[in-house]
Amino acid sequence: MRLLRPFSLTALTLALATSAGAQSYTPASGPLVLLLPTSARLTGLGNAGVSMRDDYAVFYNPALINPSNGIGGSFTRYSSNGTFGALTSGATVGPLTYGWGVSLVDFRARNGSSYPFSPTELTSSGTRDALSVNAAAGANFTYKGFRTGLGVNFTDDRVAAGTGAANEARHESYLLGNLGLSHPLWQGTAALALTNITDRNTSRHVPTQIALGWNRLVQVGQFDVSWTTQLSERDRRLGAAAGAELGYGWIEGWSAVLRAGAHREDYAGQRPLAVGGTLNADRLTFDYALEFFEGNRYAHHIAVRWR
Repeated sequence: MRLLRPFSLTALTLALATSAGAQSYTPASGPLVLLLPTSARLTGLGNAGVSMRDDYAVFYNPALINPSNGIGGSFTRYSSNGTFGALTSGATVGPLTYGWGVSLVDFRARNGSSYPFSPTELTSSGTRDALSVNAAAGANFTYKGFRTGLGVNFTDDRVAAGTGAANEARHESYLLGNLGLSHPLWQGTAALALTNITDRNTSRHVPTQIALGWNRLVQVGQFDVSWTTQLSERDRRLGAAAGAELGYGWIEGWSAVLRAGAHREDYAGQRPLAVGGTLNADRLTFDYALEFFEGNRYAHHIAVRWR
């Protein structure tokens, strides 16, 4: 009975995540870098990251910023047209855990496509030089079992002009806020995050989102099994994601993890499933994820962390 609620929540979220065509796609929003997964691990989990403590949490829930005391970097190759990269780090000083991160995507927008761009732009050939950058910082503290986080993003989009009146040059910059909260629940962790907070009167493009999630880790024999779920709302559209991991460690400091995830598609051309894995080699960690798109297109996500 104690596991009934968690398993029911996971099953419900997975059903929502894999259902297609039940709702229209999320309205177009930008900057583009805010729509892309920053972590290879969370990409493999269907991007269900609001309750996962991770080096990249500064981007999606400042309450779960991880004191890595090192540096992590991720790289994604969408196609010859689009490349994504990110750097993060975190540390604990006194009662506060701090984190910072920088992410960017360099791509070519199609002539005739309009701003704001969909992530599928990265898998198509384009002619207009474009760059989307996000710099994030945040901190969290714990009080009476609740971990609370505050963060800020500065984002900048630049798009070169193309041919035709509808393809003018574009430059958009935003200062955004992030709020996060987490607390132990059902022998796991529950979390809530409100990200990309802005004054809606200044722009209709920014993808402000509220997300609620839960995850749990259990040991089954020599294996570590974890699963995570997430429900979100952006532009009055419900999103859902769920993922699971299976880990095995054969010697102290050395382990391997396999993972898979599903999410409800936010835009046309996106596939709901993703897979990935991790190799931990003492203080060095390698993450990999494979993200799928329509037309037999896919993206490789690679991340390296040094602690």
